Amino acid sequence: MDKIFFNGRIRTLDDAGHVAEAVGVENGKIVFVGTNEEAEKIACEEKVDLGDRLLLPGFVDTHLHMLHYAFVERSVKLFDCTSVEEMLDAAKKRIEEHAGKPLTWLYCRGWNEEHFAEPRYPHKDELDALSTEIPIIMVRVCGHVGVCNSRGLELLKTIPQFSEIEKDVDLETGLIKENAVQFYYSLLDTPSQEEVENYITYSAKKLNECGFTGVQSDDLAALPGKNWKRIMNAYKALDARGELNVRHYEQCLFERFDDAKAFVEEGYRTGQRGNHFTIGPMKLIQDGSLGARTAAMNEPYEDSPGNCGNIIFTQEELDELFAFFDQHQMQAAVHCIGDRAMDMVIEAIAKSPYRKDNAKGRHGIVHCQITNPRILRAMKENDILAYIQPVFVDLDMNTVEPAIGTHRMEGIYAWKTMLDLGIHASGGSDAPVVSFDAMENIYFAVTRKNINGEPKEGWIPSERLTVDEAVKLFTKYAAYASYTEDENGTIETGKNADFVVLEKDLYEIDPDEIKTTKVDMTILGGETVFERK
Repeated sequence: MDKIFFNGRIRTLDDAGHVAEAVGVENGKIVFVGTNEEAEKIACEEKVDLGDRLLLPGFVDTHLHMLHYAFVERSVKLFDCTSVEEMLDAAKKRIEEHAGKPLTWLYCRGWNEEHFAEPRYPHKDELDALSTEIPIIMVRVCGHVGVCNSRGLELLKTIPQFSEIEKDVDLETGLIKENAVQFYYSLLDTPSQEEVENYITYSAKKLNECGFTGVQSDDLAALPGKNWKRIMNAYKALDARGELNVRHYEQCLFERFDDAKAFVEEGYRTGQRGNHFTIGPMKLIQDGSLGARTAAMNEPYEDSPGNCGNIIFTQEELDELFAFFDQHQMQAAVHCIGDRAMDMVIEAIAKSPYRKDNAKGRHGIVHCQITNPRILRAMKENDILAYIQPVFVDLDMNTVEPAIGTHRMEGIYAWKTMLDLGIHASGGSDAPVVSFDAMENIYFAVTRKNINGEPKEGWIPSERLTVDEAVKLFTKYAAYASYTEDENGTIETGKNADFVVLEKDLYEIDPDEIKTTKVDMTILGGETVFERK
C-alpha cells in the first residue's frame, strides 16, 4: 500500500454514516477504510498521523467561475468600496501605476451600491474623467450590470453583435446590462494560452488552500476575447502534463443558441474526459441578478414598480434548446434567480420529448433563490438539480424583502426544504461574486447568520441545515451533480483518494466556530496538494 492516514476522525459520509480511524491509499484510490488497529497490521510506504483531526472527502464547488476569479484578482477589485468616489480612486491609482507603460484597457469588478452611504451607480462622465483614451468598465458584484466610459461605448458599438445587445446599453449614462456586459469582453486583449494556463494554476492553488479537490466551473466565456477553444486547449494541456490540481467539470457557457449548437455539433458531449478535465453541462443564463433588479419575476419588484426583470430566452427558445440538448446527450445547467425564470426552465425540461432517452439528463437550476412551494414541488417532480450557494444568505438577507415584498418570502433560499423534498441540491460559491471559502459556506448553511453572527436566531431559521447536510452539499451531493457518485464524494474503497483535513471537528464544535476553522491538508488522488504551515 502506498500510504495510510491513521489516528483520525474520518467521516466517510457513506449511507451508513460510518466513522473510521484510518484510510489506506494505493495508486490514487482508496483501498482500505478501518480502525487504527487494523491499519497497524498493513505494510505501506508512508503513514500519516492525523492527530485526531477530522478527515472528510475533498470539497467540490459546484458553481463558480474559476478562470474569471483569477482574472478579477489581477484587475481593479472594488468589493470593499463604500462609495463611488472610492471606486474612482481605486481605478485612478491603477492608471497612475501604469503611467510608464500605458494601459490599453481597464477592467474593474465588485462594487455594490447597497453598501454605500449614498446608494448609486457610477456614471459614464465620472469614468471619462479618468480617461477618454482607453476603454474602462466597472462591473457590479453580480456581474450582470456594468458602467463604461465613452471610449468603451464607442468600441462596443463596433462589435458585430451590437444590434442584439443595443437594448441593454444606455449611451447617456454608460450603463450596460446582461449580454452587453458579456460581449464587452470582446473589446479587451485576448490572453495567450500560456496566460490562460497561469490563470488556471493560480486558481487551482487557491482552491486547494480552501480544501477543494474538485470544481464545476463556468469558464468558456470567462476571459477577454471569449476564445473558448483556447481555454479548452489550456485545460487539456495542463491535464495532459499532470499539472491540473483539481478535478474539473466544465459548465459550458455560450450566450447564443447558435454558438451552443455549434459546440455540440463539433462532437462535444457531457462526460467526455481526460484525467482531471471533463466536459460537463451546457450552461445557460435565463435572467439577471436580484441586486441589479434584473432577476426575472412573475410580479414587479416591490421597490421598482413595473419592473419584472430580464428574460434572456423566450419559452419557445428554451423548449428548442432542451430538446436539442436531450437529443444530443447533453446535461444542462441554467442560471435562474427569479421565479419567472425558473417557471420557464421547468416547463422546457418537462416538455422535452427526448429527456427520457438522455443518459445525461440531470438538468439543473443554478442559484434557485426566489423559489416558492409550487416551484420546489415541480423541481422534485421533474427531477431537477439545484445548484445552491449558501453564502448568498450573507450577501442578500437584508436586501431580499425590500426587493420582492413580504408576500413572496415563503419558500425562498429554501435549502432545507429542498433536501427534505428529496431535491438533489449541491453547494457552490459563484466566486468571484463572493469568496469560495468552504468553511464560510458551511457556516452560512448551518447557522443562516451573516459573517458577523447576525441575526442571533438566523435568517429564516427553519431553513438551517445540519452540519452533515451542509458538508454533503460540497462532497457527496456534489458528486451526484457530475455523475461521479461512484468515484467521489464519500470515503469508500475503490473511490478516488481525495480528502480534506481540518483543524477542528465541525461535527463537535459550536457552529459559530465553523467559519474560522482552518484547512490543514488537501489531498488529491492520494497526493498532498496543500499543507498549512
